[in-house]
Amino acid sequence: MFDKNKYKSTIGFTDMLFNILLGFAFLFIIAFLLIKPEAKKEDFNRRAEFVVVMEWDNDASGDIDLYVEDPTGKQVSFRYHNHNFMHLDKDDLGAMNDTIVNADGSTTTIAINREVVTIRGIIKGEYVINGHYYSIRSYDKINKRKPVITVRVELHKVNPYTIAWVGEKEFTHRGQEETFLRFRLDENGKFLPPFTFEKKKFVTPMQELGNYTAPPTGAAAYEGIQDER
Repeated sequence: MFDKNKYKSTIGFTDMLFNILLGFAFLFIIAFLLIKPEAKKEDFNRRAEFVVVMEWDNDASGDIDLYVEDPTGKQVSFRYHNHNFMHLDKDDLGAMNDTIVNADGSTTTIAINREVVTIRGIIKGEYVINGHYYSIRSYDKINKRKPVITVRVELHKVNPYTIAWVGEKEFTHRGQEETFLRFRLDENGKFLPPFTFEKKKFVTPMQELGNYTAPPTGAAAYEGIQDER
């Protein structure tokens, strides 16, 4: 006689259901891994409003310094790396700090002359971007290399990203200071035209000689000032 009870087992159905759930879990993990990098990228983009990049000839050993002043009159440069919402990433000394000594005694050289200032927040008003020819290295004097250096400045707006301005100037002698750009922002970080280029001097004659030490204030009093270069 035909026994119907032996076909009533639910093991097959349970196995099928378990495999379906396992497949959904696997797809969820894959989707999460694909989405996470985009979330990090978006988070990074919101951490800065503007970036000022100054570059000069990679084969030049001369030291060019970037200065950025915000609407409150505060400046960032090699003397003060942080003020308000502005931060200087690195004081590039030309060829002097392009080479490092590794743990095994070998050396690594990256011949890039670049200084970068990040502006992380908006202050309504005018910003000024200057460059200053701080020094010519001793071996340039010995080899009588011409001290002319081409300096390029870029102003990047981060959100949404665009290169707002690019300009170049030639620096021919130590102590030369040039104003690259003056720009104004409203309270929302939008540019108020026009861009202007009227010169504004930040470096005093004593500072041009390289032997002036500014008194530490604010963040500089905590971090120290890198004047002896």
